[in-house]
Amino acid sequence: MEAAAIILAGGKSSRFEGNKALAEISSQRLIDRAVHKLRGSFPLLILVTNTPEDYRGLDADIICDLIPGQGPLSGIHAGLIVSPYSLNYVIGCDMPFISGELGTYLIQRADQGDDALIPYVKGYAEPLSAVYRKTCIPYIENALLAGRPKVSALYDQVRIKYIPEEEIIPFGGEECFFNINTRDDLKKALKYYQ
Repeated sequence: MEAAAIILAGGKSSRFEGNKALAEISSQRLIDRAVHKLRGSFPLLILVTNTPEDYRGLDADIICDLIPGQGPLSGIHAGLIVSPYSLNYVIGCDMPFISGELGTYLIQRADQGDDALIPYVKGYAEPLSAVYRKTCIPYIENALLAGRPKVSALYDQVRIKYIPEEEIIPFGGEECFFNINTRDDLKKALKYYQ
């Protein structure tokens, strides 16, 4: 597939009280789960982090934010800048139930005019399990330099194709987007594997 997967692992994890990418489910770190699930679907994995020393030996290209301290949008920016591919599947490192197949499907649904493809589930956009084209770069830079670091700052600037929930069901539905922000979230995810 002519696309990269960009894994964001640069957050402060303040609610989790530790680096959640290194938390384990079934004796596997979240970051290792993400790499394992995406490796078969994408020829290139890019990990964006501000603590590269935590990920030595990981089977991914490791880079840092180019505009640090600006949250996930800055991570998307850095990943898009270094990716050699026009289309890129972006995920957060804290999503234990992600699917490489969903990423592949979203990439395949991209038309030439789409800058981003974002799943829409339970009335909410899921921008951290979505596809972004490199055409988003100048709009992201403008948002970051204007002090608007939320991913939603892009929504009215680029051409987005929203993918309805019914198209996501074959890949696990809303469970694909479950993310771990707190220790209680980790406990919920662990219950799934018992």
